[in-house]
Amino acid sequence: MENVVSQEAFGGDAAQHVPRRALLQLALAVTAGGGFQAMAWAGGRTATSGGGAILASREVPPTIRRGTDFPMKEAIEACLDCHAMCVRMAMGYCLDQGGRHAESRHLRLMLNCAELCQTSANFMLSNSPLHAKVCAVCAEACEACAESCEALGDMRECAEECRNCAESCRSMI
Repeated sequence: MENVVSQEAFGGDAAQHVPRRALLQLALAVTAGGGFQAMAWAGGRTATSGGGAILASREVPPTIRRGTDFPMKEAIEACLDCHAMCVRMAMGYCLDQGGRHAESRHLRLMLNCAELCQTSANFMLSNSPLHAKVCAVCAEACEACAESCEALGDMRECAEECRNCAESCRSMI
């Protein structure tokens, strides 16, 4: 299930939900615009006071393409994807499988990886001057997590997501 946030939290209709990716795109657009703009929900779109609209889809809005470093956007998305994968697999698949999948070392690596991915995304979104250092640690955690997942033999998808994130984070160093 895709991570969603109720629009009620932002004064909108509680029956409608916004995909997490749409919120990322919104945050990137606001950052790319040089600061906060008054925003309002408009059906399936997020409209800004500047008149531009950001579709709630995987398509990269033009404001992000123009105003955001594309490798950083890719790294943010890779971090968020890896975070979601590691939490979902650790709390779902690994606990259900038990045995080696549920050993503390493996679960700790997965949850540490997820936390560092979330933190790295936040540092990049805020344009922190420390994002490169956080991304370096994230890449190391992702590699360790990927190795642990591969060693189990049946977590290839998780290992691939971790390696993709590690590569993206290394590009930020």
